[in-house]
Amino acid sequence: MSRSPLVCDTTVLLYLGRIGCAHLIPALFAPVYVPELVVLELDMGRLWRPDTFNPREWAWIQVVSVSQDAINALPPNRLGPGERSVIAYARSQYGCVAGLDDLQARRLAEELGLAVVGTLGILLRARPARLIPAVRPLLDALIAEGFRIDADLYQEVLNLAGE
Repeated sequence: MSRSPLVCDTTVLLYLGRIGCAHLIPALFAPVYVPELVVLELDMGRLWRPDTFNPREWAWIQVVSVSQDAINALPPNRLGPGERSVIAYARSQYGCVAGLDDLQARRLAEELGLAVVGTLGILLRARPARLIPAVRPLLDALIAEGFRIDADLYQEVLNLAGE
């Protein structure tokens, strides 16, 4: 199976890490890039919750710098620094998928012609790849960890997973 490169935002790493499924990322994507600004956001998260995912602890992650010029070249937006750095980096790497959950960030990335996957999309890719036996328990675990998903999307994900 050929794997696409992925550049990951905070929420994808945070929530897959919290439910013990960060290993799905390198099983589906390679290489995996994490911008320095995303690493900083996760560092800040560890001040409140020490078990917050630390990208520096995983050999499959390449921490990357994103130039301010690349970020400034994005169309005007109200995204956070991590999301902007993910989109800017994905634009600079041929075939790189942007790992984003925020709806505004996903829309901007798609408008710029980028492929996008979020936490739920990773779970949906993991199921047919036989990396997980079922999606429902992981969806429920995400929700228990504070991941927000409305009832319609929850059902749509289960339908797509064949559950």
